[in-house]
Amino acid sequence: MAKLCVPDLAVMRDWLGQLGISFFECDACQALHLPHLQNISGIFDAKVDLLDSVILFSAVAEIRPVALIPLVADLSQINASSLTTKVFVDVQDDNLPKIVICQSLSVGAGISIEQFQLLLQEAEEQTSQIIFEARANELLTGTEGEREVEEDIQTVHTITHTLH
Repeated sequence: MAKLCVPDLAVMRDWLGQLGISFFECDACQALHLPHLQNISGIFDAKVDLLDSVILFSAVAEIRPVALIPLVADLSQINASSLTTKVFVDVQDDNLPKIVICQSLSVGAGISIEQFQLLLQEAEEQTSQIIFEARANELLTGTEGEREVEEDIQTVHTITHTLH
């Protein structure tokens, strides 16, 4: 049987290293950011964190403002499609709305490195599926070049009709 332990951030760093998963720590938070997930088109940030004996995996993607209402309408269906992954919308005045994809595992009784690996694997698969579906439905913002094209398309030109 695999050895169980209640991990702290140092143990999670070690496990990520053993699993060959690259990560980095930023100055703003204590989470371990996963850059390989940020390479998936649409994902703004992805990280694994430890909060009150719970490992929390989260990935964030920016939502097109016009897609906010359709996405909110589909949240129940998206959340019902997975027993372990949950999706939320984060709306703040000064930023684009964001979709937050989370998966958590209580570790108070201890877990093994294999359970940690399974958590990350399932979280990555579910996140990829949700992001790819959101991208296919044009709910997410694009790259900088795609945003410029979108802004050009959304520019409204007034048409003046005159009677002769």
